Amino acid sequence: MPYRINTGLKGSNPTLQICDASSGSVRVAWEYPRRDPHLSAEELELLQLRREEAIHDLFRRLFLLTTEQYLKGELDEAPALGAWRWRHAGRR
Repeated sequence: MPYRINTGLKGSNPTLQICDASSGSVRVAWEYPRRDPHLSAEELELLQLRREEAIHDLFRRLFLLTTEQYLKGELDEAPALGAWRWRHAGRR
């Protein structure tokens, strides 16, 4: 199943949308949490934690989407997790 990936900015916040190319249905929609300039130090710290959590959630969802494709047989081969790192470190 091919996907169309749309990226952009809402203000200064990055956004990502992954859609099924054939049906157009949205599989993953993500937006980086916004920052309010009138936040206290404690609220800023909580916002930073929310941003980290949002990034972790994005990668978890992308992993699940790739796993779903693999299990349905929609990928030619299994994703090579960490292969880039090994190849560029001079190991195979």
